[in-house]
Amino acid sequence: MGTGSAFMGLNIAYSGLVASNAALNTTANNIANIETVGYSRQIINQTASDPMRAFASHGCIGAGVDTLGAERVRDIYYDEKYWTNNSKLGEYDKKQYYCAIIEQYLMDERGTNEIKGFTTIFNEYHSAMDSLSNHTDEVDFALEFIGKAGNLCEYFNILYDNFQKMQTDINDEIKIKVDEINSVAQQITLLNKQINMVEANGNTVANELRDKRDLLIDQLSAVVDVQCEERPIKDTGGDDTNINEYIVSIAGGQTLVNGYECRKLECVQREPWQKANQNDVDGLYDVIWTDTKSDLGLNARNIRGELKGLYEMRDGNNDEAFHGKIADVDRMDGTVTVKTTESYLNDMSKSTLPNTNGQIMLSGEMYYYDSFTFETDEDGNTYYTFKLSEDKSRNPSMPDGTIIGNNAKVGEQVNYQGIPYYLEQMNEWVRDYAYNFNKIYGVENATDYNGNTHEGAIFFTGDNSVTGKQYNLQGTSLYEKSYDSAAGTGYFMLTAGNFNVERSIENDASTLATHTGEVEGPGKYDIIDNLKDLSTNKDKMTFRGCNAQSFLICLMGDSALNAQSANSFQEIYASIEESIANSRYSISGVDSDEEAANMIKYQNAYNLASKMISVLNECYDRLITQTGV
Repeated sequence: MGTGSAFMGLNIAYSGLVASNAALNTTANNIANIETVGYSRQIINQTASDPMRAFASHGCIGAGVDTLGAERVRDIYYDEKYWTNNSKLGEYDKKQYYCAIIEQYLMDERGTNEIKGFTTIFNEYHSAMDSLSNHTDEVDFALEFIGKAGNLCEYFNILYDNFQKMQTDINDEIKIKVDEINSVAQQITLLNKQINMVEANGNTVANELRDKRDLLIDQLSAVVDVQCEERPIKDTGGDDTNINEYIVSIAGGQTLVNGYECRKLECVQREPWQKANQNDVDGLYDVIWTDTKSDLGLNARNIRGELKGLYEMRDGNNDEAFHGKIADVDRMDGTVTVKTTESYLNDMSKSTLPNTNGQIMLSGEMYYYDSFTFETDEDGNTYYTFKLSEDKSRNPSMPDGTIIGNNAKVGEQVNYQGIPYYLEQMNEWVRDYAYNFNKIYGVENATDYNGNTHEGAIFFTGDNSVTGKQYNLQGTSLYEKSYDSAAGTGYFMLTAGNFNVERSIENDASTLATHTGEVEGPGKYDIIDNLKDLSTNKDKMTFRGCNAQSFLICLMGDSALNAQSANSFQEIYASIEESIANSRYSISGVDSDEEAANMIKYQNAYNLASKMISVLNECYDRLITQTGV
């Protein structure tokens, strides 16, 4: 009956020596990488060797230990939790940053570090108006008032320009983030190939390469929400091939990486005739898949990450985009009429439609229009009629009556108060204030210092950047029941960016209309008094239920709430990330005390295995040299 080799004990001790040596080397590698970002600590997997069957009373005899190899210590549960939270944190990081900038733009502080905002500038303008009303036949006071009015216009011009520059910066950052996604995707596909090449023999785990891949997923998860799945590839017989297929999905489950292949995203600049908002800067990017040309869909509710935060800051319109139901199609005239019911679409001062050359979605198909008309009927129903572009390269065939009753929209409903929202708010105030001011200013019998009449004249207008002239707003109304954008006139043409004082008044202060006739002596300026009342009298003008001078209070309230929300969520997700990262590190991180203890433990095991070999060597020496015949 066999009892195993006489030298079996030596082989067993040797296997223990090899296992202890491998464990010591792995400990050394862990200690060396204690500060390496993304490194997962490694352990040696070992198992008892298959025992030898001995046909004796003691049964099976142990055969030592098998060293299977080094393996990462990693918990996919914490990885997935980290990636999910990191996407949310990335979104609010961006919102927090840009909300803080908006607050700075709207800031109005007095004292040592004075920052002149709307309230200060408006008060100075109002004080100059008050001084003007108390001084007769003194053109210097008129000149000062006109200068302060110019300062008010310049404030809006600068604020408008700052917001548009911010939109450009955010747009450029979206391009950077899309390039980052593409770069990470390419690196992951290369790592997938390398990992499978290393692990194809079934005996080796590509620990360092897997760490690099997981670190890339960490980076990607901050930019956009990400889901990962690793599937074993089986041969035709259903057996494992030791090769895995690693799949990465982003933006609500859209495939980015599939094994050795990756899809690519690209940023396509909108043409000037593809604007979604009147105030958008030129060249905003749409993010699409290169292979299918389909949109990434950043407006979807389940998308997170820095890309989502940037998109909402750039395109956020407070859910107030143009939309309605198609009411009529006139194929002869090439027009489509859309009925709207939203209150903000019934007021042209709030409109953000591109005046000319815009895009409109009709029943799921994109069309482009050259101009539009606005009309409110006697029953209070509001209709917009769009003149579709005749450029066949832009538009598909003219729609027919079958789309009547279907949806129409311009741009997307983005439920966040981003840059388009603040620009719309500024435009609304400028249009309302200019209209109501001009209505009082050009009242019947309006007279200037020289006794000349200015009935129907205007004080505030806008600069036409195309012609270099100013818009002629005389005789126009803000709340018309009809409007034609092709005419290029009316208060709809006014924006915070082109808001200005009528040039003839700037050039000659004596032409400023101040009164309709002398009342209580020559010092009474009734027009100026009425204009002063415009600032505080809600019967003459309201802005979001407040008076005219409350503009900044309203916008500061919006920006403060947005900033507070962004700060709160950023702090919450940062705290959660820290907690998850700590749990993750407790499993995967290298702990110096633990590795020091392991070093001693494996050293002792190595020493014992060495001692066992030494003892057995003495036994074999006695057996071989000192026994026998």
